Amino acid sequence: MKAIVRITTRILAITIAGTAILPALPRLAAAQTHTRVIVGDHALDVVKGGHGGPPIVFETGLADSLDVWLPVWRAMAQFSTVIAYSRAGFGRSEVGSSDHSVPSAVTDLHELLNHVGVPGPYILVARSYGSLIARLYVSRYPTGVVGLVLVDGTHEQQVQRYGALDASYPRAFQAYFDSVLARMPAGPAAAETRETVRIQAAGRVPGLTPLPDIPIAVLTSMQSSESAPYVNGTARGHEVWRALHDEWFRRSHNGIHIETDRSGHGIQDDEPALVEEAIHFVLDRARARP
Repeated sequence: MKAIVRITTRILAITIAGTAILPALPRLAAAQTHTRVIVGDHALDVVKGGHGGPPIVFETGLADSLDVWLPVWRAMAQFSTVIAYSRAGFGRSEVGSSDHSVPSAVTDLHELLNHVGVPGPYILVARSYGSLIARLYVSRYPTGVVGLVLVDGTHEQQVQRYGALDASYPRAFQAYFDSVLARMPAGPAAAETRETVRIQAAGRVPGLTPLPDIPIAVLTSMQSSESAPYVNGTARGHEVWRALHDEWFRRSHNGIHIETDRSGHGIQDDEPALVEEAIHFVLDRARARP
C-alpha cells in the first residue's frame, strides 16, 4: 500500500497532449503595483499581490525582467501571495555594484525577501537560468523554502552531458556564446551570459547541494527537431535534457515531472496553464505538510 501511495504521489512523467492534468481554474484580474526594495546599494523592482501562504516567488530566466512572469503571477494571485521581481540591472531594477553572478543573485533575493514584508517560508518558481539561482537559494536557506517549481531549468552539467553525445558540442557552445558576447555591450546582460558560460565550462555552481525532499514540480520541453544545428535540439539531446531534469524530480517523494512537446523553452508563454497547474501541485502539497 505504501508503494502505491508513493507511485501515485511521485508521478514519474506526464506527457501533455493537449489535455489539462488538473481542472481548469478561474482567471481573475489581480492588482499589480510596482514597488522598490533596497538591497545593498541598489533598488530592485518588485510586484506583490494576492494573500495567504505559502508565498510564491517568481525567478526569471537569463537577462529577463519580471514581465515574463506577469500572466502567471496574475493567475496565481487568486490563490496565494505572489512576488515577482527583476534582478539587478533588468527591467526597472537598478544595476548597483552587483557582479550578476548566481551567488550574488541569491544574496540579493534573500535580502529582498527579508525586506519585502512577506514572511516565508516560500515556494520558488524559476525558469531557465533562474533555476540555478533557485536551487542555490535552497542550498543556502533550506528552511526558507517549502516547495519548488522548475520550468525547463538550466542544469550546470548540460553542456558536458551533451558533449557525451557529440564531442564537438562543448566547443560549439563556447564559440556561439563568444560570438554573442562579442556583439553585446558591457552590462548586466553580458555579465549574466558570461556567468552561464562559466558555469557550463566548470560543470558546477559553488555551494550548490542536492535538493532536499520537499514538494517539487519539474517541467521539461521535449520539443525537438532532427534538423536542429546542435545535438541539444535533437530527440537524442532532449532525452539527455529529460534525464537531467529527472535528477531533480527524484530528490522528492512528493513531486511531479511534466513533459510537453507542445512548448519550446518558454513554457510559461506557450502553455501558461501548464505552469499554473504545476504551481498548484506544489502549493497544495506544501500547505498539507505539518
